[in-house]
Amino acid sequence: MKGAAAGVLLVLLTGLGAGCTGDEGAKPVETSSCGRMLYEGGGKPDVLVVSDFPFSGAAAEYTNTRLTLDAIEFVLRQRGFRAGDHRVGYQSCNSTVGTEDFNASVCRRNAHAYAATEDVVGMIGPLNSNCAAHQIPILSRKAAGPLAIVSPANTWAGLTLNLPGKSRSGDALYLDGVRNYARVVAHDRVQGRAAARLAKRLGARRVVLLRQVHVADDYAGGLAVPFVETAKGLGLQVSRFAWLRRGSYARLAREVAATRPDAVFLAGLTQGNAKRLVEDLRRELGWTTPFIGPDSFASAGVAAELGRAGEGLYATEAGIPPGKLPAGGRRFLRAFGRPSVEVEQSYAVEAAQATEVLLDAIGRSDGTRASVVDELFATRVKNGILGSFSFDRYGDVVPAPVRIYRIRNGKLVAET
Repeated sequence: MKGAAAGVLLVLLTGLGAGCTGDEGAKPVETSSCGRMLYEGGGKPDVLVVSDFPFSGAAAEYTNTRLTLDAIEFVLRQRGFRAGDHRVGYQSCNSTVGTEDFNASVCRRNAHAYAATEDVVGMIGPLNSNCAAHQIPILSRKAAGPLAIVSPANTWAGLTLNLPGKSRSGDALYLDGVRNYARVVAHDRVQGRAAARLAKRLGARRVVLLRQVHVADDYAGGLAVPFVETAKGLGLQVSRFAWLRRGSYARLAREVAATRPDAVFLAGLTQGNAKRLVEDLRRELGWTTPFIGPDSFASAGVAAELGRAGEGLYATEAGIPPGKLPAGGRRFLRAFGRPSVEVEQSYAVEAAQATEVLLDAIGRSDGTRASVVDELFATRVKNGILGSFSFDRYGDVVPAPVRIYRIRNGKLVAET
């Protein structure tokens, strides 16, 4: 995940649009987490959609929340704030406080507020998978409608799939057995499989998996398990090591080097002292052994932070690079008119597609929440911003593309 100035972000977001709070039309969500309702169509809005993203902190900066929200507003304006016969208002809501990536209590409070506001028929977001895990059990309840959720950014597989050893994953999040959540990005298991296939494509026969522990177990496990399964299925020999947070990885690097790997997969977050890990591995393995990281490594900031040791490192990320988008995506970028390098370090493209998906579902619906959810799962996009796709019965996008980046001269460059 991926900058806008956090200091001015909150001011900008809380002043969105003109208020539409008269006696008629959709009523806004009444919580301090949400800005004013935006509506620029004729008359008054009949229904309301909300977005749920962090307004401040590191996540807001490295994923450029402001640009992502601009993309949502851009699509709404393109559609004239309409979804079929329904006039649609929009509110942008904050999922965090301070500098954290998300705030669990705020995520839950927001979800309860959306459920209680009868005119809300859908949500775009959230950014953070942990936030989604708090919101889905609230918004999927029959008493809540249920309320349709379309995320442009969540990658934890447990939001949709039953994961071994994870009691709060998959079906357990949908307390009434009703699925209401879909995402337009691939989950982490797809990334893990893609990393194994990349290693094979690079000519590897022996690979090392460094799995982070105690920092991001769910994230690392979601990458590591499918990596190992896929690698073995491709005939690769896999050696596994624990990636603990340490001041030095010299000993670990020597142990890794003893296996004579042809590629190394770093399954974890860069916050686990990844720079020192990569530096120590480079000293032992040299520059000919490919390193592969997941989406936590796929940012310009990480490329700069790793410095010379990161040169040549590959990174996977769910989605399609702006320069590789199909015709529909290229048309969107031209109309949106923002620099490609800025868009690439945000979820603007995915958020625009999520907005179109939600508006189309609302347009086909009878205006009730349950009908919007039904239409969401009936989605069949042809030549959209992200190409042609649908959702499976769990809410996962099909097909599920993964982009490959490589660090070259200290910059993150799209390979595929």
